[in-house]
Amino acid sequence: MPADLFASKAFLDGNLAEAIGDSVKKLEEQLLADSSIDTEFSGTTAVISIVRGDKVLVGNIGDSRLSIGFLQENNVIGEAITKDHKPDRPDEKARIVATGGRVFAIEYDDGIDGPPRVWLGHMDVPGLAMSRSLGDTVAHAAGVSSEPEFYEHVFLKDDKYLVLATDGLWEFMEDQEVMDYCKKNDDPRKSVDELIVEAKARWMKEEQVVDDTTVIVCHLGASSK
Repeated sequence: MPADLFASKAFLDGNLAEAIGDSVKKLEEQLLADSSIDTEFSGTTAVISIVRGDKVLVGNIGDSRLSIGFLQENNVIGEAITKDHKPDRPDEKARIVATGGRVFAIEYDDGIDGPPRVWLGHMDVPGLAMSRSLGDTVAHAAGVSSEPEFYEHVFLKDDKYLVLATDGLWEFMEDQEVMDYCKKNDDPRKSVDELIVEAKARWMKEEQVVDDTTVIVCHLGASSK
């Protein structure tokens, strides 16, 4: 995907959102055309970020997330830049229902409801816990989308950390907690290691399984603003 993105006319012309959208569409077409990959009940999220100058443009698909940590009165504050695509988000649910899909959570034996999931209108599949993804062809028949939602952030001088991660991190950790780990370490790699260890421990405590967890931590330099 990066090669297609960087070579596209839209990217070279500075139309970054168009470039991301076109590259995502091409990537999914290639994915679905590959008969060696079974995409009926398999897919991926994406949080695609392009930094140019003092701005970052993000094309978000699913429940991965980009979060910023900024300095405020000598404290580092964590705040999400993207908004997760969960099935019960009102605008996402409206699209799914309009397509004929359903959104509901399963109640487990212990009486606790699981996360809201996407289901076909006539069958209790696929049970996807996000409302946008690449692949997941059965879920797309129920209204799940692969279209990116775009966000732009202008970096300021007090911005210190940028974290991109899958929901393996965000499921049991808030943005503020994540930034608290980042501010302890001069080396972003150490922050990544500590965050993954902590996320794994919380998954084992809550679910006795561990979701796939990918984390990128960036330390931001001084800005002219």
